[in-house]
Amino acid sequence: MTLDKLKEIPPDAILGLMTAYQADESPDKIDLTVGVYKDSQGKTPVMRAVAESERRLVAAQTSKAYLPPLGVAGFRDGIRKMVLGPVDGAVESRTAVIQTPGGCGALRVAADMYRRTSTEDVVYLSNPTWGNHRGLMGAAGLALEEYPYYNPATHELEVDEMLDKLSRIPPQSLIVLQASSHNPTGEDPDADTWKQVIDIIEERGILPLFDLAYQGLGDGLDEDAAVIRAAAERLPEMFVAVSCSKNFGLYRERTGALLAIGKDPSQKKVLETQAANVARGCYSMSPAHGPLIVAGIFEDPELHKLWLDEVVEMRGRIQGLRKNFAQALANERSDLDTTWIAEQRGMFSLLGLTQSEVDTLREEQHLYMVRDSRINIAGLQDSSIEQIAGVVAPLMS
Repeated sequence: MTLDKLKEIPPDAILGLMTAYQADESPDKIDLTVGVYKDSQGKTPVMRAVAESERRLVAAQTSKAYLPPLGVAGFRDGIRKMVLGPVDGAVESRTAVIQTPGGCGALRVAADMYRRTSTEDVVYLSNPTWGNHRGLMGAAGLALEEYPYYNPATHELEVDEMLDKLSRIPPQSLIVLQASSHNPTGEDPDADTWKQVIDIIEERGILPLFDLAYQGLGDGLDEDAAVIRAAAERLPEMFVAVSCSKNFGLYRERTGALLAIGKDPSQKKVLETQAANVARGCYSMSPAHGPLIVAGIFEDPELHKLWLDEVVEMRGRIQGLRKNFAQALANERSDLDTTWIAEQRGMFSLLGLTQSEVDTLREEQHLYMVRDSRINIAGLQDSSIEQIAGVVAPLMS
């Protein structure tokens, strides 16, 4: 027999907690694990612009036939403009865009394309980083290395250590950089640090893969893509993995894109055909429903304006929850500096608790968070913030 050689694999760290939460019968349970946006009612809503674009799509479509290998033209063009902004024609002319099954699909396609060009087969990830970066990059056959990023004891970036490590990474290495709203820390480099990072990448000939999963939910659509736009103007080549899960709320539709920027316009067609070939051998082509919805939003001025307003609403709610949670913790512990929670960006923060403390909170308080003490800020509710602060603050340092 062959299949009986396979062994049961423990559940994914985050998805396993989601299953445990669903099985928990306590009426007081609180879920701060999975990274989905929740409104003031604790629901993950369908955005109004998305609902209207989808309504129009369903009413008008007459076929479910295959789309071209690169995907929906209006979606790809809109994503390029959303990410790169009003770049000069030189950058646009050397940028290939392929539609992918979410940001995860974009990351995997980029990793496979990199493997076709390199004998190093190594990727550098921040420490810490989003858990599935390891799974996606490892499944592509890349060896995983780390660069310093964040000190959980001080709640600050390890800037000097990070820059030192980057300055010693071999040329032509692949490095994953989260462009904004870093997962799991919520701590992003400032403009000066980003400039130094790009300087090193340019000097050493490193290939960056920017992960842009939360554009618009940090400081704004343009602000969150600023480092990508600066890099595109300076660097000869780079990847950008884009997700529409958060800023369009299309989690289950698996909607994303990969931007591959080559050194000159002659590389664009090469990158497009390579990306399509990688996709063909992996998932053939990505789902169309989500990209068609997003294309409808990009192409209609009124829907686009509605979507922009909704992104502002979501970002404002997240920032407000950060401030309220930081204040609630400070109310519990006057000796505790919680300003870092209020000042960070995006959906996540690391509380700095031990795995044992996280397990105890889950077992005794029915409070669910990832075992590294990452919490989804967007999962907080005003009605429960004080309750959460009351059990978390005594454990923080």
